[in-house]
Amino acid sequence: MTGGEYGVWLRERQNEQLPRMMRLCARAHPHYRRVLREQGLTADDFRTVEDLRWLPILHKREYVQDPERFRLRLEGVAGLAPEETTLAEVIYTSGSSGKPTPFYDTVHDRFARIHHLGRVATIAGVGPQDTVMNLFPLSAVPHQGFLSAMWGAMAVGSKLLTGMTGSAYADYPVHKRMDDAIEMIERERATVLWGITTYVRRVVLRAQALGSDFGAVRLAMVMGEPCPRPMREDLRQRLRALGSAAPIINNGYGFTEVQGPAIECVEEGGRHQAVPDQFYTEIVDPDTGSPVGDGEPGLLLISHLNRRGTVLLRYAPGDVVALTHERCPHCGRWEPRFLSGPHRADGLTKVRGTLIDPAALHEQLAQLLRQGIAEYQVAVTREDRGDPFSQDKLIVRVACEEAARERAAVAVPRLVKQAVEVTPSVEFLPADGFAEIAGSYKFSRFVDER
Repeated sequence: MTGGEYGVWLRERQNEQLPRMMRLCARAHPHYRRVLREQGLTADDFRTVEDLRWLPILHKREYVQDPERFRLRLEGVAGLAPEETTLAEVIYTSGSSGKPTPFYDTVHDRFARIHHLGRVATIAGVGPQDTVMNLFPLSAVPHQGFLSAMWGAMAVGSKLLTGMTGSAYADYPVHKRMDDAIEMIERERATVLWGITTYVRRVVLRAQALGSDFGAVRLAMVMGEPCPRPMREDLRQRLRALGSAAPIINNGYGFTEVQGPAIECVEEGGRHQAVPDQFYTEIVDPDTGSPVGDGEPGLLLISHLNRRGTVLLRYAPGDVVALTHERCPHCGRWEPRFLSGPHRADGLTKVRGTLIDPAALHEQLAQLLRQGIAEYQVAVTREDRGDPFSQDKLIVRVACEEAARERAAVAVPRLVKQAVEVTPSVEFLPADGFAEIAGSYKFSRFVDER
């Protein structure tokens, strides 16, 4: 297939799916029923994906404020298969607001996710010959990562192991220690490690301390956080020290609302959209909303073309990326590829794979200033400051009198957990501890020290 033929096929496939998606939105989607009415549009006005540009851009903050408004309400809609109306999972987006945001999958969407993740695994070179270790945690709030490693491995027939790590839960002691996961990797001769970037590295560091044998590991699938070249080389050398002959580090890019990551076929070769027929992707100028040229950076917008749970159109997750439609020089595939690592356009930052919104943190922590706390500062740093690739750490520095420390030690973690999904450490300073900093220049209550 030539590039022109693939482009024609992809656009025809996208255009085939759009009309039904728009009819369902016009019938059963609370948000888009209102938008269409306000814009004077009907479902019949959307014949090609280019027509989606008549809709306003939907920013993440609108979705997280009222996620139920973006869920198709298909009860009573005739002509639908049971798979389209049966709820399968509720996945949650990263915590950029005070409350985790649900993203609904019907069985129809689950099947789409399995298909998507099977394609991801295939592009990354994972197959029946592999034993995949799922190193995503069993978390308090269900996130996409755990499903990615699980369905990706199962869809291509790999043997699947699960570390079952995460914060312990008192009622059901199902969680295991990191050391247990390491022992399993060694015993079962795992070939693929799949998890959050910094957590995979923590596992490797601990394995080095234990003197473990990771000789069978050939691929680290690291997601949720960037893995720049120096970090890749650090991880590669550590895996080699554990016996891995020629480890590959594959850094995916994705977010909950696209069901799975875009993935590399070779290291730093661009991240392939595994199922571009399921989404319409636009890259636009962040200021004007006008399309940018192929390969030029801009604000990412995605539109769902074939979903039955949560549906988002012209949705801006907040990333600036560059996308190319040229043939991949490494594997010859024609899927669109993200050329470079994304960066945030909205001031959010990631800590341990979780989006942190400084504004949401400050909204909660400002209460401290009315409770005898002189000042506070939130810092993102590394657990090991001497290790540039160490796992992230969230610290709240509190300046207060000695008598207020006990109360603040309880209040600060509670307030932070109400804003984001990361538990902080608390450091105490004297009541005038920020005086010198605040007096010399504009005081910043949120600092990134990584």
